[in-house]
Amino acid sequence: MRIRRIILYLLLSFSLFAQDAYIASFNTLRLGKSQKDYKLLSNVLKNFDMVGLVEVMSVEGIEKLVKELEKESGEKWGYHISPYSVGRRSYKEYYAYIWKKKRINFLQERGFYPDEEDNFERPPYGADFKIGNFDFTMVMVHTIFGKKESQRRAEAFKMNSVYDYFQNLDENENDIIIAGDFNLSAQDEAFENMFKHKDEIVYTISPRIKTTIGKEKLANSYDNMFLSKIYTQEFDGRSGALDFTKNKYKLMKDKISDHLPIFIIVNIEFDDD
Repeated sequence: MRIRRIILYLLLSFSLFAQDAYIASFNTLRLGKSQKDYKLLSNVLKNFDMVGLVEVMSVEGIEKLVKELEKESGEKWGYHISPYSVGRRSYKEYYAYIWKKKRINFLQERGFYPDEEDNFERPPYGADFKIGNFDFTMVMVHTIFGKKESQRRAEAFKMNSVYDYFQNLDENENDIIIAGDFNLSAQDEAFENMFKHKDEIVYTISPRIKTTIGKEKLANSYDNMFLSKIYTQEFDGRSGALDFTKNKYKLMKDKISDHLPIFIIVNIEFDDD
């Protein structure tokens, strides 16, 4: 009887694990250009099923990360990187995604938001994925930091237009996740325009959670994910940030990043599109 109970517990545990997926977003702090401890970085990111990345500086950086992830996790990983880097000046960044191949299917790229009015320092970039029965578009964003908060707010104010653009690309795909480093708290007034959207867009990471690393403590809540309560019911509120610092803030900034990865957990048993 005891053996049967143990087997039943293991089966239930596997079932609960199998129906969930961990989707993350991470500012890599100049991946492919600055010095990194790729082993430490990989041991942080291997906990997720897929990760959208910003502040990627080279294809070589992504390839090195994927190679180390496969070594540390014992699993095969895939990646996709934007076709070119973006930025108004000489400093430019790529967007990228990494994922566990046994869990995630990469469907197609959606490309850059057509920023015809030059509202963004780095136009957002999207791609389609499928995990189990859940398919979605993940749009990565890294807004300007600038010298004034007004510059950041100007970009945040346009996020509802970014959402609408990717939402309208495919009438059969309504799950849009906008993720990245917004250089503002999700409670900032600049996001009010998006929160008034008819699709009931919400942030998923509590602004009380600090996601950037300062000199002696966690500092700001700049990283988040936004999605529709109406369409993306696969998300039931479970989310967070993975704090890898162990109170060694300067060391971890140097070896990994000055941001924490943030994540949501989604149920992949069904798709509500």
